[in-house]
Amino acid sequence: MSAEVAGQIVTPWRKLYILSFAGALSWLGSALTTFAVILRDKDHIGAGGVSLYLVAFGLPSIFMAPVSGWVADRFSSRQVVLPALAVMGLSSFSLSQGLPIWWTPFALLITACAGTLVGPSMQAAQVAITNPDDLPRVTGLMQSMASAGTLFAPALGGILVSTTGYFWPFVIDAISFWLLAVVFFAINVNRKSVQHQAGQKVNAMDGLKVVFSDRLIRALVILVGVLIIALGSFNVGEVFLVKDQLHASTFIYGIVAALFAAGSIIGALLTAAIKVPATKHAAAALVGIAGIILSMLGLSLAPHWWVAMVFSFTAGISNSMLNAYAISIIMTRSPAEALGRVNAAIGAVIASGSVLGIVVAGVAIAQFGVRPALFVGAVLSAIILAIFGPEVVRAGRGHKAAEANAE
Repeated sequence: MSAEVAGQIVTPWRKLYILSFAGALSWLGSALTTFAVILRDKDHIGAGGVSLYLVAFGLPSIFMAPVSGWVADRFSSRQVVLPALAVMGLSSFSLSQGLPIWWTPFALLITACAGTLVGPSMQAAQVAITNPDDLPRVTGLMQSMASAGTLFAPALGGILVSTTGYFWPFVIDAISFWLLAVVFFAINVNRKSVQHQAGQKVNAMDGLKVVFSDRLIRALVILVGVLIIALGSFNVGEVFLVKDQLHASTFIYGIVAALFAAGSIIGALLTAAIKVPATKHAAAALVGIAGIILSMLGLSLAPHWWVAMVFSFTAGISNSMLNAYAISIIMTRSPAEALGRVNAAIGAVIASGSVLGIVVAGVAIAQFGVRPALFVGAVLSAIILAIFGPEVVRAGRGHKAAEANAE
């Protein structure tokens, strides 16, 4: 739990560092599973199948949003996070047992469903114990550690797959979920269930009401949600671009993916080190979006895998900027009692764009090839940014970091 000095929350940095390290291991395991399952099955299922796997990850954030947000606010973090992580570990472990390929999307779906409960609840717990002025730094810490975990996953996955097959990546993922549960329990980070006035009900749709009633949050979420549709070709197409178009080895493909994580670490560290005025947070998030678009355009035109490495790295830096400032804006402007539902609502909006983008990308790549799909996706993303970006900047001029969610 957090301490208070003169009415101000004192951020428990030690606990957050421990939690971020455990989270990094969990992200390492999750990235190992993603790397291994796509590499294992891509030749059997093609671009459409890869899209199906990614959709299995994304769909639960949409249809579980009303439930997961309500659960995150209705029950304490411990009551939600610990059993959900146990289920996620079991689901990942099942992928190591040589079950038929049709089981894979179901296992991914189960993991993702449980993850929709963990995400809002753990995010709300972190916000509840963090001083509002420290939120960008805490976001940067969590993001940099998560990126550090994913940084090693592709290279480690390439080594494990090459030497031992596909068993250990899934086992390591399962263990990492269980370890995160143990750490979360041991360090005593917990957000109690929301207490409402007599007769007041916890409405599952309150999160959407908050999102669309705040001008800045609304503009930011609409921009990112629509943008993700156009960027779907990046998620689906990377493996086909690097492996099939640029003729890179499995190890090189792992390095390309790892450089995205390395860029994310650098971006998160820069975000935490450089203090940007709150009124500029929205503009900084847009700079991150522009960087992602330019990186995607560069990938579509890459003549060699080393060029793909460069743009994967810059995409990681840009992604960190977007996440750090966007999350900070949303968390500081949301009511404390609705944090779980706000997180779930935003996750649903983003996931809706992601799933639609993935489906469209799978069809586009199969019909027109990966390079045209990436190029068109980048161009459409630039148009979307030009249309919706100015409203985000205008709405962001009045944002204050200390605008605590207790207001």
